[in-house]
Amino acid sequence: FGLPGFMVQRVIQSYERCALLAQEAGYDGVEIMGSEGYLINQFISTRTNKRTDEWGGSYENRIRFPLEIIRRVRRACGPNFIIIYRLSMLDLVEGGSSWAEA
Repeated sequence: FGLPGFMVQRVIQSYERCALLAQEAGYDGVEIMGSEGYLINQFISTRTNKRTDEWGGSYENRIRFPLEIIRRVRRACGPNFIIIYRLSMLDLVEGGSSWAEA
């Protein structure tokens, strides 16, 4: 997928902003969907992430996107705000996430 690097940062900012809006609306926390097929999972999986920049290639680069989202939400909303992160442990498709990466 051809999302330019500056747009990746904007998407991360959008997750942060949405979590802040939820907090301002009185919610105790948010659930961030990183499971099968969703955008976050598309960054993690080698099947879908063919990027050659800092968001692709090695597992450390591919996992950077969800980790940065979580870091930014935590920083913005504070330590008492609940963050649930739904992760696919195994994609069950050729070239998907493996047990070794889980």
